[in-house]
Amino acid sequence: MKDLSREELLIQVDSLNRWNKELLHTIQESEQLEYGWTGNLGQWFWNCTTNEVEFNSLKVEAIGYQKEDLPEKVPYQFFTDKIHPEDKKEVMRTMKEHMLNKIPIWEVKYRIQAKDGSWRVYQDRGRVTERDKNGAPLFLKGIVFDVTKEEQEREQLTVKNKNLINQIKVDTLTHLHTRSSIIVEMAKCANKSKEENYPLSVIFLNIDKYSKYEEEFGLLLSEEILKTLGQLIQSVIQEKYVAGRYRESVFLILLENIPKEEAYNLAETIRKTVLETFFVIPNQISISGGITVYDPSETISELVQKASGNLEVAKNNGGNQIIL
Repeated sequence: MKDLSREELLIQVDSLNRWNKELLHTIQESEQLEYGWTGNLGQWFWNCTTNEVEFNSLKVEAIGYQKEDLPEKVPYQFFTDKIHPEDKKEVMRTMKEHMLNKIPIWEVKYRIQAKDGSWRVYQDRGRVTERDKNGAPLFLKGIVFDVTKEEQEREQLTVKNKNLINQIKVDTLTHLHTRSSIIVEMAKCANKSKEENYPLSVIFLNIDKYSKYEEEFGLLLSEEILKTLGQLIQSVIQEKYVAGRYRESVFLILLENIPKEEAYNLAETIRKTVLETFFVIPNQISISGGITVYDPSETISELVQKASGNLEVAKNNGGNQIIL
């Protein structure tokens, strides 16, 4: 075979470069037509020996860069330097593990800063396609997706779900647990009390003569009484215990690992605080209460019946008292 001259070799190299560029351009156009609507930003290729990256122009256009903004030869640092500081450590760790052949592919999700300072979210997946005889990477290829919209929608759904959960769990008037939520909490506390063998005290509180206040002052002012009582209960129990609005003017407090004597003292504190509080109506407000301690042999329904039974005794005795 005839040896090629230097000029002939340069011509062949130049020709191959043109072929490569044309093939890459064709691939990019194909990707734009076929995948652009799914957030696919196309493939990328990284020559480790020269530290040059070839990629679909969509990858940089998505973060606001045009061809004239790029260096003639784009190194991989052009992209990694724009990764969010909170994400970069994990991204580089994953890349390093793959480069060392510890994991089969490199797949990461990260925030990348756009030219205007905003953040996009990329899902990047790649692998080493060629290594030298010692296993060092020579060439990588992969594909990247812009998943910013999906991430934003996911965050919005997370917020909506959290709001829905709050609506289910939190009584909008008193800001304590709703009836359904406090019953669930009571079941959880009862199971825990049984498993760990500690006392669970239950307090039922009711506003004395509440139906009379509804008739005399109307719904708006009577609901303000409920709202204020909810605030008072929360101020006394702080974050130590769980409380909820069991029904209209009846409140339920769960005291884990608290014997009934201490539960009585806490209920008395709430009762006295209510007497000393000025409500929106001119009448002095009082409450009655019933206390019981959970017996592991009984059902939740029986536990409720015991506590509410003591509450009824307190109301029938004239109210403004706590019955054990």
